[in-house]
Amino acid sequence: MYRKFIDKNAVSAVIGVIIMVAITVAMAAVAYAYFTGMIGEQSKAPPAISFTPSPTEKTITVATADIDTKWDDINISFTNDTSFAYLTLPKTGMISAGDKIDLVNDQILRGKVTVTFIHTPTNSLLGSYTIENV
Repeated sequence: MYRKFIDKNAVSAVIGVIIMVAITVAMAAVAYAYFTGMIGEQSKAPPAISFTPSPTEKTITVATADIDTKWDDINISFTNDTSFAYLTLPKTGMISAGDKIDLVNDQILRGKVTVTFIHTPTNSLLGSYTIENV
């Protein structure tokens, strides 16, 4: 007869389960976005550089280049049928339109030479050009 009435105002079990499922789905969406690269550190895009090869002059000229692109960020490799070499030219500073790479005077490779330009920070191929009879 001495009953105490306890106030049991709580969320029902169904509502609690719905809230827990919603939290789990939200956490899964955030984890998916993080691991697929949608959030967090964004990768840098490679610079827009175009080259113009001149088979008659045995040169490769920079036609256009983004502002603030450095030669230090570009890996230039030369290959022919038997050899492989990296650029030995003292290319430093900013890349600008009109810069030339002279294959005859500056390199020791002869014959059919393939020149490959790679942007090292993004590991992106900027171009590959083949010039014959160097």
